[in-house]
Amino acid sequence: MKLLTIDDVAELFKTSKSTIYRWVHKREIPFVKLGGKLRFNEEDIQNFIKQNSVSIS
Repeated sequence: MKLLTIDDVAELFKTSKSTIYRWVHKREIPFVKLGGKLRFNEEDIQNFIKQNSVSIS
């Protein structure tokens, strides 16, 4: 299991860290808190992307 940092996730989504922090606060994105630091399971993030993708019909 690979854990991503908030910087990694912000880069992946091409958004700011503050947006990621807001999603975490609202519990809109899966995360893990280890030693007071946010980490994101790479597989969970990939699933999150798939679940929130809109398909074009």
